[in-house]
Amino acid sequence: MTSKKTGLAFSGGGIRSAALCSGVLRRLLKDKAKVDYLSCVSGGGYTGTSFLDWKYRKEKKTVDSEEWHEEFFDNMRQRAGYFCNWEKPRQGIVDTIVMFLLVLTVTFIEPIVIYGSYAFPLAFIIDYLFGKLLRAKVDCDQFAPTRTPCPENVVFSKISLFTVLVMSFVISYILSQWLSRRKSKNFRLFTIISFLLLSLTFLPFAINDFFIKIPLWSRAIIVVIGVVLWFVLPLLRDKTSYGILIYLYSYIIYWKVYKAKVVGVVYSDGLFNGLLFASGFIMWFVPYLAQSRKRLVHIFNRWRLQKAFYSKENLATKGCLEILQEIFCPLWTCLKRKQKRDSGHREQRGSFNSLADDIEPVKKRSLNLADLRGLEPEYISNITIHSWKEEADSDTDDDLLTMSPTTIERLDRGPSTVDPFKDRLRPRDIELSDAMATSAAAISGYGDNLQELRVATILGLEMGATVISNLEAIKKEGWLMKLLPILINILRGLPLIAVPAVYYSGGHVWSIKAGVFTFFAIHFMLACIGALADTGAPNPNLWGKIARWFIVHVSFVKFVREGLNIDSIGPMPPPVMLLSDGGHVENLAILPLLKKKLKKIIVVDGSCYSNEKTYGEELLKALMLARRDLNCSFIGQGGRDVISDLLENFVKLQQPDERKPRHFRFNVEYYENDHKVGEGEILLIRPRDPRKG
Repeated sequence: MTSKKTGLAFSGGGIRSAALCSGVLRRLLKDKAKVDYLSCVSGGGYTGTSFLDWKYRKEKKTVDSEEWHEEFFDNMRQRAGYFCNWEKPRQGIVDTIVMFLLVLTVTFIEPIVIYGSYAFPLAFIIDYLFGKLLRAKVDCDQFAPTRTPCPENVVFSKISLFTVLVMSFVISYILSQWLSRRKSKNFRLFTIISFLLLSLTFLPFAINDFFIKIPLWSRAIIVVIGVVLWFVLPLLRDKTSYGILIYLYSYIIYWKVYKAKVVGVVYSDGLFNGLLFASGFIMWFVPYLAQSRKRLVHIFNRWRLQKAFYSKENLATKGCLEILQEIFCPLWTCLKRKQKRDSGHREQRGSFNSLADDIEPVKKRSLNLADLRGLEPEYISNITIHSWKEEADSDTDDDLLTMSPTTIERLDRGPSTVDPFKDRLRPRDIELSDAMATSAAAISGYGDNLQELRVATILGLEMGATVISNLEAIKKEGWLMKLLPILINILRGLPLIAVPAVYYSGGHVWSIKAGVFTFFAIHFMLACIGALADTGAPNPNLWGKIARWFIVHVSFVKFVREGLNIDSIGPMPPPVMLLSDGGHVENLAILPLLKKKLKKIIVVDGSCYSNEKTYGEELLKALMLARRDLNCSFIGQGGRDVISDLLENFVKLQQPDERKPRHFRFNVEYYENDHKVGEGEILLIRPRDPRKG
């Protein structure tokens, strides 16, 4: 049946949408209009969540609500330039410097440290397995003056090596493409390994036999071309990054295999072994740097938005230490919050609001979604979730995930479907500012908007977020299980540290070989866990549970899985969910309100489009999704087809000087099992174009 309640949808569109939505919200507050649900995406969430934050903290303290309403809207106007505030020049300079350092850290410094730590172990293993064969021609040239017999069939042996590697790569690739998705993942890892072995043997050979004979500037220009492609072709960013990485790895392998000089650095066993030792030490910090690279921009964006729009009480709840923990070790922060909540509950049992049961007083922390339970309007955050298909033959690997004070669910989950997040991930686990910032992560690698991808590429930023889908299980782990990830991380780098240390103490060279081979054996086992595991089963077996644990706790396993683009297929969400801007699926935030079958819905579209026809196209996209996923039908005014009505009265112009209408009204009919169960009315509001009066 149709709910008699009213819904308000705030669209994406950055600060422009936030401004328009704040104007609509102000008018509704002035008219004392009752709104039951507030659905927000991206920039609309700036206004929606900050208003609810102010309302939660101010309404009970202020007799006259209009007083804090004015304070809220004045604060939004004054702090609209939340990234770089150039109204205060000194502040603008500081903000710009911070942004530059952030981009430099995420784009260059951290990737160099993370990926550079694998370069020297790879060089050692390539030299051990293939070095003698790759150096064969060099050895012949050295022995020629003394008429020492040269090894026979050198050229044939090299051709055979490269042929075998090429065939191995081709066969693995064909099998990974032809077999079903579930079976093909067994060959993806071997395809990557074959490709790496081929690249990291042929390129050092090519550098020694061909590249080294051409000028240095022409060799360096390959890197320059790669960097240019990295900037100007966002859709090829990942492939370009891997290409540059393999090219640079090849020079380090060439340095090791041929005992050559690279960039003026002459090879020596002592120097190489020292770098090998340092790689193992750096490996201990790589998981934390990898977490930082994924979360740093997201947390910075969230903090700037909080500082710009939220109440002052919200900003005083976190110290620098907790922010650093969120950046480098989010799991530890999660466990720490659990301890605080439990201790606060024991000390002040009975003094909490029953709707926010086992959490510490809000004065000491920022709000979470559960705190807003019972507060009107009920907030709904629209977020795109990636790499999760309910069915293997689904034509998309992303869908809308909605978060509210009462539930977290996929939009396409029916009323009879089992809730995959029940007793796993709860509204109290999601901070209000986190839901807002994730919903506004337009700059991410998951969108299909070329402009957003280009911005993400040029800045090197990733505002998307990762969330563990079963936080309750993490909180219930014993101390041994909490220490195990740290021990595994130590074990990853230990062979490169402990065994070469034996060599430096007078041991045999075999100690280094044993250390490197042990290092790769450990990483190969971890890679197999990430590449071969099924994680979407509703009731995972022991192997599935072990795999999910490793994906959550061991960063290398998660890295392999993401690198191979492995989707979680089935009703169970991925162990680590990839989330970004809800506007990547639907930018009007109307779908959750249609799912609730509301009687009246107001949609505020504050997006900025160069072509005004796009407003109608965005609405059509939302209506098509609602027809597909929610079984809705739409009718224009007077019973006319909604598409014809939309094109005639909202998109097209009858006269060249005629102004486009700023609103469009139509009706919706709700169906269940092919039976009509209700109807409602929808009003879309769009901004006035300042260029047209």
